[in-house]
Amino acid sequence: MFKDFFPVKVIFKPAETFAGIVSGETGWGWPLGLYAVSIAGSAFLLSVLPPQFITESFEGLTLPQGRGFWFYFFIALPGGLVFSLFICALLSALTAFLKTGRLSLRLPLAALGIGACGLLAAAMRGSAGLRPAGAAAALAALVLVCRAALRDKKRYSALLKSLLALSAISALAELAGGAAALAGSVKAYTASEYFFSLLSLLWLVKAAAAICDTARPRAAVAAVLAMLGSAAFLFLLSSLRLLPPELFQVLMFV
Repeated sequence: MFKDFFPVKVIFKPAETFAGIVSGETGWGWPLGLYAVSIAGSAFLLSVLPPQFITESFEGLTLPQGRGFWFYFFIALPGGLVFSLFICALLSALTAFLKTGRLSLRLPLAALGIGACGLLAAAMRGSAGLRPAGAAAALAALVLVCRAALRDKKRYSALLKSLLALSAISALAELAGGAAALAGSVKAYTASEYFFSLLSLLWLVKAAAAICDTARPRAAVAAVLAMLGSAAFLFLLSSLRLLPPELFQVLMFV
């Protein structure tokens, strides 16, 4: 039946989909397949959209010029997967930290660490002397997320499957973005990207709440912080010159 088709279930029956992931009924085939399709869609748009259109749509973001589909695909595919691994590990750590206790006390502590990482990355752009501190912060972040992933491998695996499965929404976003680009509307393209990004975030909150057995408000806070923290970590790696500029730009787009 069409309604039982996995990509359709992800979009229209998220609770059932995530329940299947938690129970172990869902393997890696569909999540990884959807992820590859989504990356292919992003790579295609990057290779065909005019540079000015991308710059206007993403508030000044520029991409390497004269590159084709395969360049973007083979950068985004492994890079996006590593980024997903980090996001899920950070989400696992944050949900565990925010699950109990007073949110009004724990939230500022979590936000402070993420904000400090972002501010340090920005400060390093103008001061090479801060690089040792930046390297220490990056190492501490890696230790933190690796510990969270290894502490509960089953939960981490379920979070990663769920995040990859949400590529079904990203694939829809690429279709909508392609239609907006054909119409020549920067506003429609940007609006569709924001809409599907918000939808993906809401579905990720549902997944985190189900997998980590926590209240949705706490899962929502953890999911938002995980996305911000992952972006800050990428910015930190870029400031340390451990992440090539081209890879950083492509990951920001996909």
